[in-house]
Amino acid sequence: MAEFKTGVPAEALARAQALVLALVKDSADAGRDHDLAVRRLLSRIVDYFGVQAGFVSEIFNGIATVETVAGEAGEIAAGATVPIAGAPCEQSMQSDRPVVLMRPDDEAVLARLPVDGLATYIGARLLAGGRVHGTVCLVSPEMRAGGCSAVELGVFETAVALIGQHVALRRADERYDLAMRGSNAGFWYLDVRRGEVTLSPRFLEIMGLDVAMTSISLDSFLSYVHPDDEAAVQAAIVRHFSEPVPFDVEHRMNRPDGRSVWVHAHGDSLRGADGRPVRLAGSAHDITDRRAAEEMAAAHAEALKASNAELERFAYVASHDLQEPLRKVRAFGDLLHRDYSDRLDARGHKLLDTMIDGAGRMQKLIQDLLSYSRSAHVAMSRQALDMEKLVLDVASDFELALAETGGTICWDLPGRLVADPVLMRQLLANLIGNAVKYRDPKRPQRIELSLVNDEAGNAVLSVRDNGIGFPPEHATRIFEVFTRLHSRGDYPGTGVGLALCQRIVERHGGHIWAEGRPGEGAAFHVHLPATEQ
Repeated sequence: MAEFKTGVPAEALARAQALVLALVKDSADAGRDHDLAVRRLLSRIVDYFGVQAGFVSEIFNGIATVETVAGEAGEIAAGATVPIAGAPCEQSMQSDRPVVLMRPDDEAVLARLPVDGLATYIGARLLAGGRVHGTVCLVSPEMRAGGCSAVELGVFETAVALIGQHVALRRADERYDLAMRGSNAGFWYLDVRRGEVTLSPRFLEIMGLDVAMTSISLDSFLSYVHPDDEAAVQAAIVRHFSEPVPFDVEHRMNRPDGRSVWVHAHGDSLRGADGRPVRLAGSAHDITDRRAAEEMAAAHAEALKASNAELERFAYVASHDLQEPLRKVRAFGDLLHRDYSDRLDARGHKLLDTMIDGAGRMQKLIQDLLSYSRSAHVAMSRQALDMEKLVLDVASDFELALAETGGTICWDLPGRLVADPVLMRQLLANLIGNAVKYRDPKRPQRIELSLVNDEAGNAVLSVRDNGIGFPPEHATRIFEVFTRLHSRGDYPGTGVGLALCQRIVERHGGHIWAEGRPGEGAAFHVHLPATEQ
């Protein structure tokens, strides 16, 4: 009978085979405890080679950091750092095969090891996930008789490869754990065929369940869904099973402690040959605080809306009811002035003039308040406006005032504007009237209007003047109701005009802002979004 001869003693070959099997078993038995697997594998080859110690090191920027130690390593412990320049680890990093060094031939290189008095070094480059991680090395104070056989180096390479797998898996687990902690999300996995849901510790924590549970039945999981949200969750499940779209739903979970938490569940699935999901995985974020904030904001907005509506109704009714008595006060004041002025002394004339002036100002204020109130409710009819015609119409209202001061209005209106014509006329009348009122008596008045469209079709209408201007810090304040920067004696008005302009612009979905400097004039800009007629 023929014999197969390897050139290696049968006993040595059997020992090597037994070790390889033990290495594979150690790797499998350790499961997801990758640090334990690396320690066991390293200890196995330290014993197999009969050396003093073994090291697994990560190498970065020329520095080796010891991660795992087996055997008698002396003062070298996990976490120690060693430069590799000129040391055996540098040779191992540069070689595709294990490096074996022995005294006296390699004495100069061995002397660079951090352990004194060593006579043997066996090392190999460690790959993890296809990338160079560092080295695995064995060291001994004694020279190995006959060096290392090819079989022994094959065993060493097998151990290094298994260590590399566990290092790669450990790094992947570290990245995964870090990502989970960083996202503060819970993760879930559903096996549709088994009807079993696996939950991450963070998801169990969100649900207020024991973090040791790890998995529960699908029916048990669904029993925690808030009754009011069961229909939404079921609809999301049905949609995901019937269409190739991600599973996505926000719903409440009832915790065992009686509290409810809002979660945003999102995931996708692996589908079978029939196109139906067989396994689903995804994340769940605790959005309880966000939903509470949204509900509070919505409640405040609704309350504010109701309050504003009530205030506007009150302002409209009150202003309307005040009109008639004020008209009587002013009418009788005028009659008194006409029929009895010759019987009044100087003080009487002053009192009468003050009464008539006060009634007139009050009547103007009420009219402005009515305009301000109506502007929020008047029906809008958006249409493309003939801006040239509209500006001419508004300018005619100020023809006499401009003639008296020698002022001019000029415009350049190539742009297109879609808006409500009534409200836009009111806007222009207020902005031009504001410019006319706050003219600088030291120079001829000039008011310029421009209209342009940007690339998106949005319109920007600007009204500039060379009047008295205003301090830049008041650019926002001047749009508040009843805000005046000057005394009534210097400039008449009620402080409602610019507030009305702002409301009109906002009703069109735009915004208005002002620029000005004392003595340098002012500019008002209106940005209105593109709107199809």
